[in-house]
Amino acid sequence: METTPDQPPPLRHDLTFKVTSSGYEIWFSDRIALDRPDLVDQCADWLEDQIGVVNLGQVDHATLLADGVLSDQLRSELVTWWSERLPDLDQG
Repeated sequence: METTPDQPPPLRHDLTFKVTSSGYEIWFSDRIALDRPDLVDQCADWLEDQIGVVNLGQVDHATLLADGVLSDQLRSELVTWWSERLPDLDQG
């Protein structure tokens, strides 16, 4: 995806979600983006297989973009996915 997202919302936690007019963005803290880029790649692969995720794009290891609706269920499953891999995940 060629589009570069605007500035991230305030990053207070390891995962930050931003709803946009066409979908949503998932922003990762520096702790994840810089220290665990392998998990960001695995997360993107997992997310692509989820129902309702359309046109997933990875700007870098700090940002994933997707079209469609970020349901509460998908958000919860994504937080669970990360919590299983990073027990000290700061999820807010």
